[in-house]
Amino acid sequence: MTRFVSCMCVLSFSAMVMAQSVTVQKSAPSDENLTSNAQAAVVRLSNLEKAISKGSLNSPGVELSLKEVARSRNGDRTLVTYELYATGFPKNLTYTLLEIKISGQVVQSLEGVTLDAGGRAICAGSPGTCKGNGPNDPIDLVFFAGKGEPKRISLVSNDEAHLKAVVSVTPFPNVAADKGCRLESVIGTPKGELTYIHGSGFEPNEELTLNAESYGEKNSGTSKAEPDGSYFAVALPNVKGKTSGTTTWSVKGKNCNPVLAFTWGTYQLE
Repeated sequence: MTRFVSCMCVLSFSAMVMAQSVTVQKSAPSDENLTSNAQAAVVRLSNLEKAISKGSLNSPGVELSLKEVARSRNGDRTLVTYELYATGFPKNLTYTLLEIKISGQVVQSLEGVTLDAGGRAICAGSPGTCKGNGPNDPIDLVFFAGKGEPKRISLVSNDEAHLKAVVSVTPFPNVAADKGCRLESVIGTPKGELTYIHGSGFEPNEELTLNAESYGEKNSGTSKAEPDGSYFAVALPNVKGKTSGTTTWSVKGKNCNPVLAFTWGTYQLE
């Protein structure tokens, strides 16, 4: 198997992210000191997360998926191995593999990637393609992560069309469910000072009641499910005078009320 190795070639997806409306749930009064640059960064990163989750960064007709193939313990961390599959991409092209960090940086990881007949990313070993341990060697994507930490992979074609798609996976998800509705927290900064909340299973366009609490500090509000029954919000959970803690996040619809708990201010590998 071929394991990808990152280089220091840094690109940017920021120009590809269109402005979107996001719900930001703040903890007062600590967030009142956010600078305009910090506020802009929250919006930029949140729009990027939402765009990736919706697939809106993908070229028309193409998509990626990750298939977990192994888990193993190595010292203080669990290594999770995935194979990458592409749908709709031509098989006669070469591609560049990229990783999108939670900071928004895009790191070029491997060039000369090709696809086998089933759409699996491989190193063919022929001229102009990457080389693995043998001909048509599947590429292993090996990750370690903390709870709720996303790993984002993009594939871009090396031709004039520059076909591209992005896929995100959370090796150690933090999820709560109730009566068919689901909430998941995804960290947007290494210690979760910025956390994204993804929801699904709600009624299309229904009114939602939101409640969040950290250290007895409560926030409430309303939102609206999207036409596909999904929900997305951004949490800034820090509480003044506290360096870490746990936040509970409740989203109540007509038929369900999932309640999710997530930590912030700390980071630990799973």
